[in-house]
Amino acid sequence: MATLLKAVDKIANTASVYCAYLKTLKISATKNLQLLPVKKTSLSHLDYQIFNQDSNKLITQLKGDILYLDPPYNGREYGSYYHLLNTIALYENDFEPKGKAGLRPYKTSKFCLKSEAENVMFDLLQKCDFQHVFLSYNNKGFLSHHTIAEMMQSMGTYRYSKLDYQRFKSQSGSSKPRTTEYLHHLTKF
Repeated sequence: MATLLKAVDKIANTASVYCAYLKTLKISATKNLQLLPVKKTSLSHLDYQIFNQDSNKLITQLKGDILYLDPPYNGREYGSYYHLLNTIALYENDFEPKGKAGLRPYKTSKFCLKSEAENVMFDLLQKCDFQHVFLSYNNKGFLSHHTIAEMMQSMGTYRYSKLDYQRFKSQSGSSKPRTTEYLHHLTKF
């Protein structure tokens, strides 16, 4: 499955995500599909698990030293960006594609709802049984830097670092606004 997903992504005629198809074929999209075995890495001996469920329910079953969180920042579902790869991975050929991008149905994450994002984030942070929690979140999201800082300060020692960068804009010549990406770090009491 990894071989197929990697091969499909190499020839996709998209602008990085699968809801932004290009009108003309880019050079890589004209190439033949090549199924090349995924190479083993030095990390292949590690024990790992993959989950596909609500993070706020799953977190009660997990425990560890370090937790890295990268939830959706706004109303755009991550799944829709990679829906074709998800469809291949799920081996579902009976769903009805919707809209121009051929999206599959998704249950909306509470992180993608402005009215729910703060409560679901606080709940996740409270429930997690990890000594160090790292959260990547930018200044364009539903939750402000201040809100996240207050949440984390109420649960332990809080620090953060930030990185400013230019946002991607597909129209050349348009102004390129800056985005600040925060890496929040909570050391729980």
